[in-house]
Amino acid sequence: MAGLDIEKKIQDWERSVVRHVTVSDDASRLAEYALHLSRILAYPDLDVASALSAIDQMSAPVQQALKKAATTPPRPTQVIEALNNHLFNDLKFRPNKDDYYNPLNSYLNVVVEQRTGIPITLSILYMRVAQGVNFAMLPVNFPAHFLIKHVMEGDNGEIIVDPFNHGRIMDDYALKALLEHSYPRQNIALTRAFVEKATAAQVIVRMLNNLKGSYFEAQDMARYEVANEMVLAIDQYNPDAIRDKGVVLLKSGRVEEALNALNMYLEVNPEAADADDVLDIIRQIRSGNYDSKGSAPGK
Repeated sequence: MAGLDIEKKIQDWERSVVRHVTVSDDASRLAEYALHLSRILAYPDLDVASALSAIDQMSAPVQQALKKAATTPPRPTQVIEALNNHLFNDLKFRPNKDDYYNPLNSYLNVVVEQRTGIPITLSILYMRVAQGVNFAMLPVNFPAHFLIKHVMEGDNGEIIVDPFNHGRIMDDYALKALLEHSYPRQNIALTRAFVEKATAAQVIVRMLNNLKGSYFEAQDMARYEVANEMVLAIDQYNPDAIRDKGVVLLKSGRVEEALNALNMYLEVNPEAADADDVLDIIRQIRSGNYDSKGSAPGK
């Protein structure tokens, strides 16, 4: 992608998403933002309004099922059961465990079409369908595995749901098991911070980081660069995005700009785990010995 093309994509991104997520934390628009992400990165002809309408239509059968609920209004667990039944039994949405890192799993329009995805896209879909039956669900940036939750009225706690596992309700035991599965033998304590509500901006940045990882593995550096610039448009001080911009600039031969970015990374994140690697790259650049074909630090 030419530099002008990237510039146009970022301007589009800023108009469609950034100006909204940076001034208002509206989780109800996450599906819309995710569809714009797909459009800008991979599907330029995507009609976001039509794709969003198709998702919204999934709520109608759930609403009909809830009219038959044993209690009025239905209990939260009854709503979750109805959502789960429609999404995972009727519509056959499922986790893509066999090809988890395929970038298609991060494009919400493709997830809707193929009925398969990863935790974050299935969660965004679930939230939107729940919204259609006036059941508020919030994003949860759980480590390594995205979740959602419903906060009950009064002081009655919350219900955490895992759409990647067919809408399973997660108690503390299940959350701890998920944490240990993601970080084996590290004995990380389950804390309240892990299940706090995530902002819309944090969710979109997490989606972009997932895509960056997929693009890097596929060596699709053009889309990798655009995704990285999309992160920086939301958070100009995001340490990983600053570092990765430095690496992209190096690979394109823009050495002075790369040095500025890598130095900024160390200023923003001086205790970074890969600080020594970045310092080594800076020394190699200054000595004229840097191999631009090497892996990016932190990868």
